[in-house]
Amino acid sequence: MELGLKDRVAIVTGASRGIGRACAAELLAEGAHVVVASKDPKRNAEACRALSRKGGRVLGIPVDIESDDSVRLMVARTLGEFGRLDILVNNAALVSPGDLYTLSDEAWGRNFDKKLNGFARCMRHAIPPMRARKWGRIVNVTGGAGREPQPRAVATGMNNAAILNLTKAMANELAKDGILLNAVSPAGTLTERVEERIRKEAADAGKAEADVLRERGARLPLGRLATPEEVAAVVAFLCSERASYVLGCAWQVDGGAMAAI
Repeated sequence: MELGLKDRVAIVTGASRGIGRACAAELLAEGAHVVVASKDPKRNAEACRALSRKGGRVLGIPVDIESDDSVRLMVARTLGEFGRLDILVNNAALVSPGDLYTLSDEAWGRNFDKKLNGFARCMRHAIPPMRARKWGRIVNVTGGAGREPQPRAVATGMNNAAILNLTKAMANELAKDGILLNAVSPAGTLTERVEERIRKEAADAGKAEADVLRERGARLPLGRLATPEEVAAVVAFLCSERASYVLGCAWQVDGGAMAAI
């Protein structure tokens, strides 16, 4: 399927690893140029080196999405390098496990500043150049706890629920300017962060990592965790010309984990 992404310019946040890196790779493979944006300069540079072999131009910009100035400069540099911005994939996030009683005020606030507020900052600065060209795609990567609240991940769930609200609230407003806004909601995905958790869980329980991975997969109807590339494929479609009549939706890429229709 021809997605019509050749020479489009995309910013992908949290793109140095996991789902973000897979999204960057997928967009590059479709002929887009990609700004790899993440906080750690060293990891960001390593990701750029690897992604530069995928096709398209790769520009690495270390960014702190908790800082409005940092986000503004990221967008300004993108426009300076490419002269346009067509796509924003909001993926960067901070995940702090903990319930209402154990999360400190600082941890609680930082969760929201890193994800909800960070996504909003990126949108605020990315929308004007898209609006000027009357074409744009924004995809917000959320998570299943936004629809199925979990008390042990309450801040994460509330973040995701708020992002779904933001996505729906802005989708119709932006449509008149040719900007289509959607969300993608993965469930269990075998990212580096999840692999780290599996290693810890296996060590704590005295189990083999393969057994812990198998147990996690068995909880899902498809019987396995997703790969980052499977999530990225849906993101790329939503960024494309082929998704020209899709807006304000939250796409579940969760192997059937969500019980609701």
